Amino acid sequence: MKLEITFQNNVIEYILNKIAALGLLIFIMCIYLISRTGFDLNEFTEYLSNIKIWGLICGYALVMTILIDLVKHKWIDFTLKTSILLHCLAGFIVFFPFMGIHLFSLIAGSVGALCAFIYSISYYFIKKKNHFVWIVLLVFPLLLSIRLVDFTIKEEWTEEKTKSSFSAEFERFNGKHEIPLPLEKGDIVTIYISFDQINEGGYGYHISDNYGDLVGIKELEKTYKEYGDIDTKPIQFEAKKTSVYKLIVTGDNLKGKIDVKWKID
Repeated sequence: MKLEITFQNNVIEYILNKIAALGLLIFIMCIYLISRTGFDLNEFTEYLSNIKIWGLICGYALVMTILIDLVKHKWIDFTLKTSILLHCLAGFIVFFPFMGIHLFSLIAGSVGALCAFIYSISYYFIKKKNHFVWIVLLVFPLLLSIRLVDFTIKEEWTEEKTKSSFSAEFERFNGKHEIPLPLEKGDIVTIYISFDQINEGGYGYHISDNYGDLVGIKELEKTYKEYGDIDTKPIQFEAKKTSVYKLIVTGDNLKGKIDVKWKID
């Protein structure tokens, strides 16, 4: 009985150490991302919002590290250096089955190998510092809470809305603004978007469904006469299910005006 309890405690400690090492890796990745955005919290939370990508990264890392440890303890007893090398190899080759062999996959593989190296070193460090585990485990709930905060900045923002249009003028727009589109399954939506850019700020847009997944759109050549005042090519998409879709316009320290009109068939 005592042996069984000891085994269970060792397994729990092993899993916690692995997850904590993963948390330390993600914390380091987040430091890089937020510095890369120039400490723009809005852009940083956009990186955090893609839960599927983060889930794939974490899942792959945990599966591969457990497999490597299983090989080490059951069949081949190799050194720490070999273990780190195998982790780096796993991080390097993961992109090739999906991307093929070319320059971009080599660059992505190199980044993956670097992340795997950091993960291996993190696990080795955390194993020696058991009291540090619980601190690092706080990374996951912290990131989940940060991504829920909207850091959008709107200065002197004035907007007008109707059932088929939206317009806004502003001195500064940094972040995102959501325009809800309640749709029935099979509805075809044609949208006209115009950005009147006064300064050198950036802008963009995308459409998501109620679950936050991106919706595919196509660009049309034809423009309806009643929307001829909007100098842009229309975009169109079909609602695959009844839901509230969202047209999300984004600004990167943008000054100017946004005009949006849509038609539902």
